[in-house]
Amino acid sequence: MKKLRVAGRRFVRFVRRPQVLAVAAVLGCAYVFLQSPPLWFVRVVPGEIPAPDVAEERVLVIAPHPDDDILGVGSSIEAFRRDGASVLVVFLTSGDANLAGKRLITMSPFRFPFEFRAIGTRRQKEALVALGRLGVPPENAIFLNYPDRGLSSLISEHWQAVDPFRSPYTHCSAKYFRGAFNPGSPYCGEALVQDLKEIITAFRPTILYLPHPLDAHEDHRAAYDLVHAALGALEALDAEFACPDSRCYLVHSYAGLWPTPSRVSDVRAMVPLEAFLEMGTWHTTALTAESIHAKYRALRAHASQWWTSGSFLGRFVCSNELYMVENG
Repeated sequence: MKKLRVAGRRFVRFVRRPQVLAVAAVLGCAYVFLQSPPLWFVRVVPGEIPAPDVAEERVLVIAPHPDDDILGVGSSIEAFRRDGASVLVVFLTSGDANLAGKRLITMSPFRFPFEFRAIGTRRQKEALVALGRLGVPPENAIFLNYPDRGLSSLISEHWQAVDPFRSPYTHCSAKYFRGAFNPGSPYCGEALVQDLKEIITAFRPTILYLPHPLDAHEDHRAAYDLVHAALGALEALDAEFACPDSRCYLVHSYAGLWPTPSRVSDVRAMVPLEAFLEMGTWHTTALTAESIHAKYRALRAHASQWWTSGSFLGRFVCSNELYMVENG
């Protein structure tokens, strides 16, 4: 044991040498550190749209980034799955603009495009592990692979394929992940809406969870607009289209501390923010201890986020979950 401790101290001193850190920084070490050993055995396969079953509830969750699904409705997903409902989670982006996570894991001050693509792959794998802890099989997760921190630009500046958006992080202007839904599609608004139309038409959800229209994160607000563009187009094409029960969840707020709990050990109930009360009717979903624990375990699966934003993520481990149904 003494020899092992001595060897361990020598290894730590070696790793801390400026020369070693410099080499690690230059190389980026993305595929060594970003793909940690527990994730090596997680395969991200092309997600297929589950065939609708009219005998069961069909729940579609739209998440702008991996982890938004867990933050907003993680415990509800676990409860739906326990009751036998079919749950499909669609991630609009792969979260590949996570600069803080990339810097922490790679120890690299540089911004190599391949590092951001690598962390996008890691976050996809974390999402699959997290959903598995809620009872959702990997084939019920679909990654659209559109640009993180670029969804609003797809609406305002890059709607058509002739002028695609180019991510300043991955340096890609089209889907780079081979397992993405419709791989190779250009980064433009009409392509994203078309993807959503295909998924909604095939899955025929009875319940739809989507980001709140006044979420403080621009990707979330854009996600709300893109989903409603897809729903509107489907309604215009088919008069008999059955619009699902739409429920908005809030993750980021500029109107005050959200949610109110300050740490994981302080499990309290979420309370709607007064600034949003006039927009719609807020509903609360009471949770069991089992669902709360499942949500916590799912959040911890998003290690690249937990290491940098654990205090924020932990505030969502509450005794209930909220969603808003818009007025009118």
